[in-house]
Amino acid sequence: MTCRLPAVFAPFLLPLLAGCQTLDLDYPREHSVAIVDSSPTAVHALFPSMQSAGAGESGFHALADGVDAFVTRVHLVRAAERSVDLQYYMINADDTGQLLIAELLDAADRGVRVRILLDDIYAASNDRAIATLDAHPWIEVRLFNPWTRRSGMVGRALDFVLNPGRLNRRMHNKLFAADNHAVIVGGRNIGDEYFDLKTQMNFRDLDVLGIGPVAVDASRSFDEYWNSKWAVPAAALIDHRPTEADMQGVRAALAAHRERLAESRYVQALVGSHLSRQFEARTVRLEFGKARVLVDDPSKMEAESGDRAGFLIEELQQRTEDANHELLVSSPYFVPGKAGVAALTELAGKGVVVSVMTNSLTANDVAVVHSGYARYRAPLLRGGVRLFELRATSEFAARRKDRRRFGSEYVSLHAKYLIIDRRKLFVGSINFDPRSIERNTEIGILIESEALAAQVRRIYQLATEKSLSYEVTLRDGPDAQNDALIWTGENLDGELRYTHEPDTTWWKRFSVWCAGLLPFLESQI
Repeated sequence: MTCRLPAVFAPFLLPLLAGCQTLDLDYPREHSVAIVDSSPTAVHALFPSMQSAGAGESGFHALADGVDAFVTRVHLVRAAERSVDLQYYMINADDTGQLLIAELLDAADRGVRVRILLDDIYAASNDRAIATLDAHPWIEVRLFNPWTRRSGMVGRALDFVLNPGRLNRRMHNKLFAADNHAVIVGGRNIGDEYFDLKTQMNFRDLDVLGIGPVAVDASRSFDEYWNSKWAVPAAALIDHRPTEADMQGVRAALAAHRERLAESRYVQALVGSHLSRQFEARTVRLEFGKARVLVDDPSKMEAESGDRAGFLIEELQQRTEDANHELLVSSPYFVPGKAGVAALTELAGKGVVVSVMTNSLTANDVAVVHSGYARYRAPLLRGGVRLFELRATSEFAARRKDRRRFGSEYVSLHAKYLIIDRRKLFVGSINFDPRSIERNTEIGILIESEALAAQVRRIYQLATEKSLSYEVTLRDGPDAQNDALIWTGENLDGELRYTHEPDTTWWKRFSVWCAGLLPFLESQI
């Protein structure tokens, strides 16, 4: 790309535009794939019940609790003998992030190959730490769709201005695999708010642990991303060349952090959790079923607008259209568009019970997304779809926080799943909004298991109870033309009833309404 500037601006802008060129995606890299040795390892030994799986079946365990989700990752890393692969949109350098990195470093020290594929949207501020980890002989880090300017917010902002088409597309996949035999796929990134440790707000999320054939398929998808041109080795992007002193400094910091947290209530909860004891006793319960990994191809980064051939969403839509009795949808960011409204109301019109759970305005961590969702509530309700909006706080959440004495009573929905006819379950990283559907790459697992679907359906039923969510209905009923809404919930004193977005100020409601007037907004959220 050639940079052309009016002469009068050149003295001021040339320093900022130094090195203005397209991203070099041809940096030499070693092709690597999942280790296919099928001889048993300690990861296999964690799940002896897999011997009961039928031909072609995988074993599954739903991870709805944040502590359980973290415990599972730790046990997989500690058991790994060959490989650990991580693919994430975001890995935070907070308490849980540092605890997990310490476990990964321990695994690498004993000769386990660790591959970390990280979307670069938030990674650049941790370049030195990334470079130090990447220098370990058994750890390799690659950054997906990276910034070309990494020095500060100004440089990255300029990069975005010059390359909006590329940098506006992100790898949103979440995958964690051990020894090509166990995989975790779902909504969680790596960070305190995903594992119930944040003091201000935590996400209510869902992952699924998959054992057996599904892990092999998921690892294959990881390899496709890892070896794609968009996954650039960290060493190609980061100028810092770590010394042995840098590595020792990282080790010392992680050891001090681990020791500091050792007696914390959170770490004690990890150690004493029921699931952790099950891992130690090799009694983790699995539900069996056949499954398919649905994943966007990395080439989605270059897909033309409107071209969805091969996108995850295409097959998922086909599956939902096959629903005969019930379709339950959980999506933190829910912007169905006219096509989505038509598809859901058509199902409802055929007698299918269609229910959607998303965030209330006050629970949504990206309030502007709510403006894209709000305009579709009345058409959905008029078409027979039920809507539930998770409350940011409740008496139930407050009691849970007081009992555990860590985390927060404030929550936001982050779980992304579908339950079809009580027998099929999809769990993944995809939100049902234009960004996930058109721009970001995503992954999920479609599982045929009545037992697992029933477990997650109970989670859905609990989350949509009026003590935890508001049900949204049309004030004058679905047959009236009035779009006025009613939100109903309950607390210990009885029913709650609102005629506007609950638990919000007039200014926040007005701001979101104004954002909804922007003609280009919906395509960007």
